[in-house]
Order: sequence, then C-alpha cells, then structure tokens
Amino acid sequence: MTRAAMYNEVGGPEVLFVTEVEDPSPGARKVLVAVEAAGLNPYDAKARGGFIPSDAPFPRRIGGDFAGTVIAVGEGAAYADGTPVSVGDAVMGRAAGAIADQVVANAAEIARRPEGLAVEVAGGLHVAGLTAVSCLATVPVDEDDVVLVGGASGAVGLVASQLAIARGARVIGSASVANHDFLRSLGVEPVEYGDGLADRVRELGEITAVMDCHGRDALDAGVALGVPADRMVAIAAYAALDELGVHNVEREARTPENLRALGEDIAAGRIVFPVVATYPLDDVVAAFQALESSHEPGKIVVLP
Repeated sequence: MTRAAMYNEVGGPEVLFVTEVEDPSPGARKVLVAVEAAGLNPYDAKARGGFIPSDAPFPRRIGGDFAGTVIAVGEGAAYADGTPVSVGDAVMGRAAGAIADQVVANAAEIARRPEGLAVEVAGGLHVAGLTAVSCLATVPVDEDDVVLVGGASGAVGLVASQLAIARGARVIGSASVANHDFLRSLGVEPVEYGDGLADRVRELGEITAVMDCHGRDALDAGVALGVPADRMVAIAAYAALDELGVHNVEREARTPENLRALGEDIAAGRIVFPVVATYPLDDVVAAFQALESSHEPGKIVVLP
C-alpha cells in the first residue's frame, strides 16, 4: 500500500485527508514515479472547492505538479524525444493525483530533471512555469515592448516577468506594496494593483502588451491605456475573453522540452523561482491553508 491525499466531498482544505491506496502500476507508455515533491496550484484548490465541475467519483485524489524518481516503467514508455524512460531517472512533470507517495504519469509528458535543480523547485514548476511560457508564446515581446504583468508576484507572473525581461522588454508588474522590493530585485518596475491601476501605469509610460496572470485588473487597465486586444493575454479571466476580445493563453508551448529548458534556466540562476514553504504529506491541510491565504512570493510544496 501507498499513501495519497484525497477528499470525499467538495469544500475547504479541511475536507482533505491522507489515506492508504492500492499500489499503482504503470500501463503501456506510462511510468510510476516515487514523488519527492508536489507543488500546489490554485487550480487544485478550485477543484477541491467545487468551483471546477467534475463527474469524478469520490474519494478523489488531488494535485498535479510533481518531481521524483521513476521506480517502474510500462511497455514502450519513452520521453517525447523517443528516448526510453529508465528506472532511476529523476523526472518532473504533471499527473493527476500527484500529492501522494507515488503517481502514474504519461511517459511522453514528463521531463528529465536538470542537474542542479532542487527537487522542491522542480516539483512546483510545471503549471506555473509552462503557463508563463505560454503567455509569451501567445503575446511575443522583445526590446521594443513595455509589458504590464498583472499579478507579477504570483508564480506565473514571476516567471512571465523574467522571461519578458530576458527578451529585452521593459516590465511593469502589479503587486501588493509588500512585494515591490522583491520585484525590483528581479528587474521589474512594481506598481500597486487595485483601483486606479491604469492611472498609475500611465505615469510610467506607454504600454504595448498586457499579460494578466491573476484576474482582470491588468486587462481593464490595458483597455483604458489603448493596448490592442491582440496584444493582451489572460490566464484566468475567462469572462473577459469574449467581453474584451483578448487572448486566452495558448497551450501548445506546454511541452516537456520547454519545461526542461525552464528548469535549466532556474538551475543556472537565470530565473528565480522561489519556494516559500514546504510541508510533509501528513500536513496537506496546512499546506492548502497556506496556499489559500496571503503568503510571500513563491510556491507551496508538499514533500511526501
């Protein structure tokens, strides 16, 4: 038997519990991973809270991001480049129900963990990191751009801001005042979010692109500042997509190759991706409570 975080009903973090489950076995083109780190994402909390409809029977497992070590491989299990996956490989990626001792993942959807990349960082990277990569694939930027990043101190916003800066863009990032010094340390020009955002941004210069990595405040500011709709992208403001005609974040860039490349950038110090707190599997309730409350910039990660 192995253990997994589960829930029997939708609700707050308190509905979560850790229980024993049958040992999983990988089928064809799948791998079994001993999970060493599993990052928490807002999506996980929304699914557990019932805000994302699901027909999955209870009890349900939770989580997606993970990093760990391959302990079994199914027939034909290979990475996206065709290289066979081997027992003992250090990997990272995403798989349903990853907040657990073990998880089964599609071999072609995982990436080798780069040498020097801390496992807790790798375990929280997939969703936030590849969503940020997708933001820049949807709205490419270069040295001629001034980009407003909404929610710049969130995990997606942090990566998107740094990727835009690496491409030569000037980045203005909205965040709470408490996070402004941290953003400045990354080269982001911080501005307080909330009412009056457009006026505060206008004082800093003309904006050519918007990446809203939180809600829709940055999108509304972009409209007020005359940014064309095709130069704005959102990751969560679904109601605003049709209303404003802005882009939803594309998904084709969410590849194992891009995940590994991002991991290499972090391992080399070219991108900062902080982990603010880690919790053992038995403290999964506390981990989600931390996720759903105000915390410093960075990921919350469970270490089974």
